[in-house]
Parts: sequence; structure tokens; C-alpha cells
Amino acid sequence: MQDLEDLYIQEDQNAVFMCEVSLEEVAGEWYKDGHKIRPSSTIKIRSEGTKHFLLMCNVKAEDAGEIRFTARDVESIAYLEVEELPVSIVKPLRDRTALEKHRVILECTVSSARCCATWYKDGKEVVPSDRVEILDDGCSLKLVIQEVAVEDEGTYSVEVGEHTSKAKLMVEAQALVVVKHLEDLEVTEPDAASFQCQVSVAINKPPVWTLNGENLQPGPWVHLENHGTTYKLRLKSTSTDMSGVVKFTLGKARSSASLTVK
Repeated sequence: MQDLEDLYIQEDQNAVFMCEVSLEEVAGEWYKDGHKIRPSSTIKIRSEGTKHFLLMCNVKAEDAGEIRFTARDVESIAYLEVEELPVSIVKPLRDRTALEKHRVILECTVSSARCCATWYKDGKEVVPSDRVEILDDGCSLKLVIQEVAVEDEGTYSVEVGEHTSKAKLMVEAQALVVVKHLEDLEVTEPDAASFQCQVSVAINKPPVWTLNGENLQPGPWVHLENHGTTYKLRLKSTSTDMSGVVKFTLGKARSSASLTVK
């Protein structure tokens, strides 16, 4: 009897085991780690006279283990060791352009699901949050940004082993326009005067309110507030010399109305 021999090969190579017994036409069985091996698209079992063969195609790291052949009252054991191939980037990141407030996905494909990936934005590691997800779906690595903002623009990279892929994310800001303009108002002194303006996009920037060209600041008789896309001005007390034009400015969004105090 010629015993099995140990094999040490790299991933994606074929493993061939051969065992020879003393008699021809003897039925044999193959086992891996105690489990019977059955033919499949990647496993072939055949015999030629006294020789019995096991072919394992495109082996992976998880195929490593004890290989055993049995025939009647004899058996032979060998070990298959598989060297993992270094993980490589098969499909790199691609530059993306996203519309503000929408979702964007940065994705790359690696050669093996057995890898540890780290994402960076402008050289700083990306930390998951309510808006940012890091997903590992087999060989597909994804960075998902919900409600993308202008400040999310930058160069993103994913590091896998010794390999790195980079891409640029550009964010197109939504057009900021007035959707509900100021309305002309007529009051009798010293009654209060209130104005309201609504824009298309909520931004973290205060507007500029003016009355007859002079900036209005919060104070005893001026109250300013905003709720999302709605901005309000309340003049708590008025006088006839305050008649004129009230203007609202937020970036390129502008609106004006007349204030008449009798």
C-alpha cells in the first residue's frame, strides 16, 4: 500500500491526493476531518486499478484539514495545509458626486472576505455614526453616508492589508431659494410687527435682517427665531419712523416687504 502524502499549497491551487492499495477494484472512501467527502463541481473522486485519487479544485483556507482514505480494513491519513493569498483590491473605489441630503455609497471589492478594512476621510479614520455606516458584505466593502452634507466632501480611502484605494466625494449643494416670501405689513404704533420667511433648505447659518438698510440684532425690541427652514422677525414695539423696507438675506436667498406704521 502506498500511503497518502501531506500537501502544502496556496489558495486557488488544486490539491491531488493519491493512495494505492494492493488489490484492484476495491471500493474506497474519502473523509475530511471525519466527514465523508462526496463528489461535487470542485471535488472529483476516481480510481485507476489499484490507485485511488481525490482532486480538490481551487482550494480555500477553510479546506485545510485531515484527509483520510479507507478501503476495507486499511486506511491512510494525510494533512492538507493551505496558505492564504494576500487580500487584494479587485474593484477600486470610484469618484462620486452626490446631491446634498441624499444617500451616497462608496464601494470596493476585494479578493477575499477574510480581511480587515479601515476607512479614512482626508487621512482621518472614519467612525460610524447615525449617518455613517461601514458595511462588510463578503468581498464587498461599503461606506454608506445618509443625508450627505457639503462638509462630507473630501478624499475617502479604504485600507485592506497593504493595499489602499482612494476616491473623491463631491457634494452638490441644494439650491437655496425663498419658498415663502415676506409679506407687506401695516400696523398702528406701538403695536408689534411680525414677519416670516421660508427657504428651501435648512442650513447652519443665521440670516441677515435689515430695516431701511440697518442690520437688526436681537434686543429688547427685536426678537429673531428660526425653526428648520422658517425664519421669523418680531418687532415688539413700533413707531411711525420705523416705516420702510424690511429685508431678509440668507446666502443667495432674499426677500423684502414694506412696513407701514401709522
